[in-house]
Amino acid sequence: MQISGMDSNFFLQSRRVPVMKKSEINRIIEREDERLAPSTPNSLRMSRRTLLTSVAALAAATTIAPWAIGVLSAFAQGTGPEATTEIPASDSDTDATTLTLEAYADTLIPGEKRFPDDVAIAGVVTGPGAVQGGAIDMLNFAPLGLAPALPLLALNISVAAVVYALLNGITLDRTLPPFVSLNFAQRTGLLVQALDPSNKNQAAFSGLAALCFVAYNTAGYLDTVVAIEQGHPGLAAIGFPPPNPDGKWRFPDFSYQRALAKPHPHSKNGNPA
Repeated sequence: MQISGMDSNFFLQSRRVPVMKKSEINRIIEREDERLAPSTPNSLRMSRRTLLTSVAALAAATTIAPWAIGVLSAFAQGTGPEATTEIPASDSDTDATTLTLEAYADTLIPGEKRFPDDVAIAGVVTGPGAVQGGAIDMLNFAPLGLAPALPLLALNISVAAVVYALLNGITLDRTLPPFVSLNFAQRTGLLVQALDPSNKNQAAFSGLAALCFVAYNTAGYLDTVVAIEQGHPGLAAIGFPPPNPDGKWRFPDFSYQRALAKPHPHSKNGNPA
């Protein structure tokens, strides 16, 4: 079934997905810049800061109203769960799709290689990144209804990579998906262009990038309590606090230094009157 924007919004919020605030976005960008500093030239880091600023802002909007911004719908027309015909993907197509999407996610929030021959992850930093943080799980998260469109989105990334390689004199490895064949700097350069507002497919690239951010920084495909229990690397990296023993979050101080409302006398959950 196709889940509506309102239903998806309610579903994600009911799973207690952390909301990304502007101050947290700034810390995320600073943290990613510090992680890359030892292995990345300043020019590339400056490009990435611009890239991450726009993507993180969209990701923050997604945690507040997930589908009000029309993530990916502009590109994935007719490929949603309600489509009546689907072409079964071969194993090789599935592998190419996954590798491409993993490489895309790793370009946004890089991590270390999972094994020596890992071609999707560039391995420019140590520690986990978006791939280890569940980017692929987020993209395949059933309530979002995006899974049927992923092969088409990955193909769009591949076509963009081929064009980028031709324009920049880059020789691609034909044994790998085109985007995977690019090195980290080249992947970043392509994403800077792809996420520019002048790109006609920018909405699709931006939506995909936002979901990778949501996966790493909020574990949006999991209940937050479960994510913390499982040691989700993104929540650990941003220092998201664990809940109380009953699975709820309570804080010692009021946000406005005073209680704004008294609990309703008949409420079982402490809801205000």
